Amino acid sequence: MVMLTQVLRFHVTDEKARSAAITDLSISLLDDDYPPVKEIFYKVEGKEKKLSWSEVRSVDLGSGRILISDLERSALADDGDDVRLRRDILDSLVLDLLGRRTTRVCDLLLEKDNNAIRLKGADAGFKAMLRRVFRGRWFKSPRRDLFDWKYVEYLRGDPDAVNNGAGYRLRINRLPAGEIARLADYVPYLHAAELLKLLPDEKAANVLEAMPIDRQVQVVEELDQKQALGLFCRMSPDLATDLIGRLEIGTMRRYLNQMPAKCRNLIVELLRYPEESVGGVMTNDTVSLPLHLTCGEAKERVHQMMDDVTFSNVVFVVDDEKERLLRGSINLRELLAADDSQTLQNIMDPYLQTLTPFDDANDAAYRMVGGQLPAMPVINTRGELIGAMTVEAAIARLLPSNANFQRLRVFS
Repeated sequence: MVMLTQVLRFHVTDEKARSAAITDLSISLLDDDYPPVKEIFYKVEGKEKKLSWSEVRSVDLGSGRILISDLERSALADDGDDVRLRRDILDSLVLDLLGRRTTRVCDLLLEKDNNAIRLKGADAGFKAMLRRVFRGRWFKSPRRDLFDWKYVEYLRGDPDAVNNGAGYRLRINRLPAGEIARLADYVPYLHAAELLKLLPDEKAANVLEAMPIDRQVQVVEELDQKQALGLFCRMSPDLATDLIGRLEIGTMRRYLNQMPAKCRNLIVELLRYPEESVGGVMTNDTVSLPLHLTCGEAKERVHQMMDDVTFSNVVFVVDDEKERLLRGSINLRELLAADDSQTLQNIMDPYLQTLTPFDDANDAAYRMVGGQLPAMPVINTRGELIGAMTVEAAIARLLPSNANFQRLRVFS
């Protein structure tokens, strides 16, 4: 094993005994879990040059020399597509996915593999900083400060890097949305926006929902319009409304004008209500079915609707699909277990506690939590179903305002 700060004290020597000081190494991030060094950079007569690692004849870590065939075969250094260890990764921000941590890279752990050198890990400890100060002198770092490169996601701090084809391992996709959101809260907002752009659209929307509202605003402002619109329409309407309502008026209008009609109508409807009211925290994207359906027909309808609604734990039963007069509710699990020949009217719970959109949101939250209800329907003055307040919204109202919590789709 050898550290990058030590390698930067090495020299390349050719067969004619000419020597030059190493300035950097480059890797291709996508080649391997532990990517090999592809190019070696060194200075000759004040100019930085590079040479393919295939020209390396031998590596002697003990003497600090790397033997190559000919210094003259080198080319002038350019930016290239590969990542340079000293210039790009050293001092950069990385995510340790195994330990669920964010950290700055102080040094890099390299390992000799036959005639190759591979990147094995990142060092973020105090001993690594001492090693930098004393120009590569050995200070052994404890294991807790070393991060296995196999579980590291390296961020550039530039959201446009994703669009420009920069290489990413994309292991971040394997983490749950809530954990990704927590990691994003510990990095600068440009890194958080970059992180969001690495994710598939559906997961990115879930992560955005789980972020604190102030961070949501910062991140959305760094996304291009097409991606931002896609995320708004994949978010739960109540959370999308909270976010879009905090944007500048001009930006809000631009997004609303560009949205598909269904998505825009759901958000505009919720924007009508005060923020502290039930209407301001409810979702209006729920499952409602007419009471004359059989359970078999209802199951088929629910199956078709699942991908298009954000709250489906409770099925609300209405008189008619157009007027939507609320008659009862059925837990989704009970519906799936019911006999297909029964009607919804026979198995629904008709004794519902309801809310109106202008009720106080905090009072409603206490009612929900005290009653251990997954949701409460919200009706207008005519008794028509217009939405539901979920337990996630209730918990969010009751937590302190500085609590690092956002509503997740626990019941969907």
